[in-house]
Amino acid sequence: MIWSYRAIKNPVARKKWLVFLAALLIVFFSYGIYRVLMGESWIRIALLLALFSLFIFLYALITLGKPRYYSVDDEFIIYKPFKTRISDLEGYSVDENAMTIKLKKKGIFGVRTLYFERLEDLREVERILRKKLKKS
Repeated sequence: MIWSYRAIKNPVARKKWLVFLAALLIVFFSYGIYRVLMGESWIRIALLLALFSLFIFLYALITLGKPRYYSVDDEFIIYKPFKTRISDLEGYSVDENAMTIKLKKKGIFGVRTLYFERLEDLREVERILRKKLKKS
């Protein structure tokens, strides 16, 4: 099964990306304030910060609206570039309000959270995972 989601449509993914973008803005504005306090021209720093803010805004539009694809087959859950072997899963928890499935697995690499845009996709993947984990 293949499904997609956009971060703007999933509340958990949207919050994750907005916190990341806010952290970027805070770091770079703090650096700009530091440079002004060290004697740099405030007009030059203000122009650079305005330009950087524009790039961050465009990056936010692209990342929040970009569709991301997952797939589940017989052995793997794939979210490019990560693969998680279904046999390595110890369990999972479903949150229908947040439209996510959190995977409990060994190791640090691989897919940890599955995000969804539609409730039907979430229920279908949950059914597939339940079936695959019972076979193991």
